[in-house]
Amino acid sequence: MPPVRLSKSAERWFLKKISELAEVNPAAARKLIERLERQKELLSLYPQMTEKGIIEGTRKVSMIPLILTIRIRHGIVEIAAIRDARQKDAHAPDELRTEKQAESDITTRQG
Repeated sequence: MPPVRLSKSAERWFLKKISELAEVNPAAARKLIERLERQKELLSLYPQMTEKGIIEGTRKVSMIPLILTIRIRHGIVEIAAIRDARQKDAHAPDELRTEKQAESDITTRQG
């Protein structure tokens, strides 16, 4: 079973979300943490269980109210990004983007 970890950006996003939620509903915050831990256990057992993501090499995990973007890297299942399910599909986190994608974004912005 491969280990599962959060990227630094995903961890920061999740901790901020939990902090905000805990201010209004501590029980819901604890439940969301428990759900993420359970999801990590499932991903360790079945890393390919979810649909393919928009970005090559990623998979999309629906964990309402959150969407996780995962990838397998060096034998580790990494939760590379987390977003609220109400948000549109996110742009690729910098660590998932290729040089070609970054160049395309720069050209588009300058356009």
